[in-house]
Amino acid sequence: MYKFAKKIVLLITLALLTIMNLDAQEKNEKWDLLAPIPDSLGFAGSYAGTLAGGLIYAGGAQFKQGTPPWQGGVKVWTDQIYFLENLHGTWKPIGNLPRPLGYGASASYDGKFFLAGGSDAANHYQNTYQLSLAGDQIQIKELPSLPVALANTAFAQHENYWYVLGGQIAPLAEQASSRVFRLDLSAPQKGWKELPPFPGKGRILAVAAATADSLYIFSGASLEKRERTYLLDGFCFNGQSWNKAADLAAPITAAANPGIATSENEFVFFSGDDGSLASADLRDKHPGFSRQVLTYFVSQDKWEVTESTPPFLAEKQDGSRLPIQAPVTTTAVLWKENIIIPGGEVRPAVRTNQVLRYKP
Repeated sequence: MYKFAKKIVLLITLALLTIMNLDAQEKNEKWDLLAPIPDSLGFAGSYAGTLAGGLIYAGGAQFKQGTPPWQGGVKVWTDQIYFLENLHGTWKPIGNLPRPLGYGASASYDGKFFLAGGSDAANHYQNTYQLSLAGDQIQIKELPSLPVALANTAFAQHENYWYVLGGQIAPLAEQASSRVFRLDLSAPQKGWKELPPFPGKGRILAVAAATADSLYIFSGASLEKRERTYLLDGFCFNGQSWNKAADLAAPITAAANPGIATSENEFVFFSGDDGSLASADLRDKHPGFSRQVLTYFVSQDKWEVTESTPPFLAEKQDGSRLPIQAPVTTTAVLWKENIIIPGGEVRPAVRTNQVLRYKP
């Protein structure tokens, strides 16, 4: 009888371990890597979105030869445009932006891709462009410019309305902007409309999200004589006025923009810099940025940590385990029921060419 009971306990334990293992595999199946950006260093601050059913990735910046600034490295911008036709394909170069550019706003609408603002090594810009695909050829059309030059902006989109919030008007601007602009992508020739500025401090590298009747901005960093203060606060615009939204537990400055709606009342935000190591001179010893995935629940006006980016993918048939990075200063794109996070910065001055896929 004792041996029989012991055998039953063993079988139950094995069954529970099997269920736990299957559950872990199922959870890890939420995460995958698409083909990498075809540049060994990768870029941060790139524009990304959908174009003609595929995925577009354009511009951005890296440190030449991967040399960080504390070793005399120089930051360089690119004008290269890449296109990914499907989830299992590889990226193809399809053209060039009008100039090397990065750290602006992205949007996708009606099979076309849009970008606004951004910077290069010397200037911030106010140009707005529409990109379309004719066969294998990229076509670029200039649209009405932003009212001011802006880089390091937050941005969000709901259907045909595209919003650009905050940012910095020039590389040496001592304070950040709190201005808000909207473009109707169904009639872009009408130009940008300015909305009331958000309250609180002007900010760079904030995150934003939009619904049919509300616009949100969270976190980011304010500037005082170009010194950053990392922010926890958030605000909601109801079409008439701005109101306070729930604070975050920790800043998510430079997290992937925009927040992606996983349901009518939920937005997810990936990674971010909480600023806790900003003043530490860690250089190559920096551990990287947050792996948290945060969900903002609109109807409850609250935040929860609902996921974490795993350090590795599930083991492949050959037993290998691919490491996953947690990037900042990148764009989140909803594509084919997946959230795609291409490129970005994984430690100070270190870029990645990984293209992360998350399936909610």
